[in-house]
Parts: sequence; structure tokens; C-alpha cells
Amino acid sequence: MTDKQLAEFFVEQRVLQPAQAEDVLSEVELNGKTVAQAMIDGGFTDEPGFYQTIADGLGTDFIDLTEREIAPEILRFIPSGLARLHGALPVEMSGTTLRIALVDPFDLHAAEDLRFALGKDIQAVVSPPEQIEELIKQHYGSDTTSMEEVLKHLGEASELLQLREGDGDAAVEAEANATPIIRFVDLILYQAIQDRASDIHFEPFENEFKIRYRVDGALYEMSPPPRHLALPVISRVKVMASMNIAERRLPQDGRIQKHIAGRNIDLRGQLNSAKASCCGCSTAAL
Repeated sequence: MTDKQLAEFFVEQRVLQPAQAEDVLSEVELNGKTVAQAMIDGGFTDEPGFYQTIADGLGTDFIDLTEREIAPEILRFIPSGLARLHGALPVEMSGTTLRIALVDPFDLHAAEDLRFALGKDIQAVVSPPEQIEELIKQHYGSDTTSMEEVLKHLGEASELLQLREGDGDAAVEAEANATPIIRFVDLILYQAIQDRASDIHFEPFENEFKIRYRVDGALYEMSPPPRHLALPVISRVKVMASMNIAERRLPQDGRIQKHIAGRNIDLRGQLNSAKASCCGCSTAAL
């Protein structure tokens, strides 16, 4: 969710007036504050009230994690890679439902992804993101997830993704929006951003698919995914960047705005041509 959408949410919840929301957004832009900090500093709410309003609006609970002990058996429900990727902290089991605190509680895809990956009913709760990130770091460590781990998470699902260049646009778009592909592309972005990359390149060749990113002028190659994932992965980037998924000959430019690793990220996407099939996502705005 963008800062503007979050401010509009608080207008809908009648915490802010439209003019006050504009003031909050101006404060965010001018001074680099979060919406939460701008609202708190402006006297519109306090921290518990901010997150309680979000919880009420989403029909869930607000949980302060400051003094909560999370049992080791609960933490084991989510692998470290998925916890870091989605900003997801398991909090407790309620019956057969795993309750998780998400850094971005508005990210419905994250909850669905975890439901798919874990095979459990998931209820997202709201907690201050700083608390969630600190506990994820404390319990799971801060090392970047390996691509081997993600490819393992894809498992049998990746074997089903056998798109070919001649497949119809509807089939391509369906696979681009498949949960395993969403998860895989999100982790690529996560790893590159954690390493402060300036560019990410997706490069399919006849018999291999390379993913490389540039840090301080040097190119680093990620663990190569199977060649048959090239088309759905590149199509996923095109969907995220609002490009024409059916256009595979002419160069295209696009823009991706996404919440990754607890931050709002603004990326510029470029698709060069069907032959080069290279998409560089600039993270220089970080």
C-alpha cells in the first residue's frame, strides 16, 4: 500500500479529514517520515491508536509484541526464508488457524502465499512493523535467503510451469500471477534490494536462464532457475510494471511500486526486446 492509499484509508476510517491527509502526505514527502510518524507528530493519533485503527478497518486484532513471548514450536511453522521474504512473524495458534503479524497487513498476497506454502489457515494480525522486523531478525537471523531455498519452496509447482513462446496471452498472464512465480520474483527483488543493487537483469538464453544484479559496478549472478521459468518470471515483471504482457518485440518501459523488506520501493523497469529479453529494474531511488 502506498503512502497516499494509507492516508486515504485513515480518511475512510474518519480519523483524518481530506485536508489533514494532504498535510500528512506533505510531511512524509518533505521530511521523510512514515505516515504513522507524521500522524503521531501531528497529534492525529498515538501509536497504539494508529495500529488499532488499521486492525479495526481490516477486521482483525492489534497485538503489541513488546512483551510477548513466542513459543519455539510456533516459530517453526514458518521457514526463515518465507518469514524474511514476506515480513511475516507467527504469533500463536488459535485452534487450527495460525495467527501471523505482517509488516504490511494490507498485503493480501502475502497471507494467501503463506496459506498456500504452509497448508494452514492464516489470520493476519496488526503489529508495529518495527516490532515485527526486530523479532524476525532476532528469531530467524538476518542472512539473505538463498535462491536454492526458494527453488525448493517452488517444488513440484515449478515443474507445472511449462509455458512456451507460442502460448496464448491468457495462459501467460495466468502463470505470471501464479503464487509460486509471485513468491519467486518477490524474493529476487528482496535479495537484490537487501544487497543494495542498482540493477537487476533477467536474461533467458536457449538452454539457461540467468538472473544477475549489479552492486557497486560489479555483476553478481543468482542461482539459476530452470529455463522453463523464464517466460512466466519475465511476464510477472511486466505485470508488476504495468507493461503490455502481449508485446514481445518492441522495447517497453514501466514502473514498479512495491513494499519490500519493510520499505516502499520504487523501481523503473525496462524490457529491451524479445531477443535480448532483459529487464533491468533500477533501485537507485533507494
